Amino acid sequence: MNLIKQIGGLWSGRRGSLGLALGGGAARGIAHIGVIKVLQEEEIPICCVAGTSIGSVVGAFYCAGKSWREMWEITQSISWGELVRPTFSGMGLVKTERLEKLLVEHLGEITFDDLQVPLTTVAVDIMTAEPVLFRSGSVARAARASASIPGIFEPIETEAGQFLVDGGVSDNLPSRVVREMGASAVLAVDLNRESSDGKTPRNLLDVTFRTFAVLMWNTSREGREDADLLLAPDIDHIGFHDLGKAEELFAAGEESARRALPQIRKLAV
Repeated sequence: MNLIKQIGGLWSGRRGSLGLALGGGAARGIAHIGVIKVLQEEEIPICCVAGTSIGSVVGAFYCAGKSWREMWEITQSISWGELVRPTFSGMGLVKTERLEKLLVEHLGEITFDDLQVPLTTVAVDIMTAEPVLFRSGSVARAARASASIPGIFEPIETEAGQFLVDGGVSDNLPSRVVREMGASAVLAVDLNRESSDGKTPRNLLDVTFRTFAVLMWNTSREGREDADLLLAPDIDHIGFHDLGKAEELFAAGEESARRALPQIRKLAV
C-alpha cells in the first residue's frame, strides 16, 4: 500500500455521524450538487467531507457553507475556456490557475481552518507516487491540485518540490479517508458507475479522458467497497467534458439521493 503524505492534522467527526465522500469525474461533478441539494433540503447533517478531483472542488464550496443553489448558479456561468488556459510547458495541455481564481472569487482566500465542515482533498505526488491529503493551508490551491488531470492539466509544483496531480490516480472515491476523519458511516457518490460508456472516442480529448476514466473506475473500487451507502447517478452516457449536460447531471444526482433518502436518514442518526 502506498504511503500517504498528510498536509495538516487529522479531523475528528462526532460519534454516530455521517461523512460524505465525493468522487472525481470532471464535468460529471455537477451531479454532486444535485446530491447536496437533497442533503441540504432534508437537513441531513454531514460531519466531514473528503473529495477527489471535482469532488474536492464541490466539497470546498459545500464545506465553506455555500448552498446548492449558489453552486448551481456558478455552474451556469462557467465554461472550459474560463477555467483553463493553454500552456507550453510540455507537462500538460492547459493550466488550471483560473480554477483556483474561481474558488478564490467565490470563497475568498480561505484556509481549511475557516471551513464550516471539515474537509480533506486528495492529490498525488508523481515524484514519489504517494497520495497527498490536504487538511490545512489554502483551500483553493488544494482543490486545484486535486483536480489536475495528468496529461491534460499541468501538475502543481509546490515549494517542497512536489508535483501534484489529480487524486483519481490513486484514490478516486475517498471513503476510507472519510472514515479516518472520524465518521461512523460513509455516504459515497461515485460518478463512474461503468468503466466505459461504449462510445467511440473522436479526438485526443476523448481518448485522454476515457483513458483516465478507466483508471478512475479502478481506483474507485476500494471506495465503493468501503462505503456504507453508495450513490451512483445514472450519468454513464454523459462525457467527462460535457458541461452542456449540466441540467441532466444535476437532476441525476438529485434523483439518486432522493431514491436513497430513507437509507441516508438511517445512517445520519
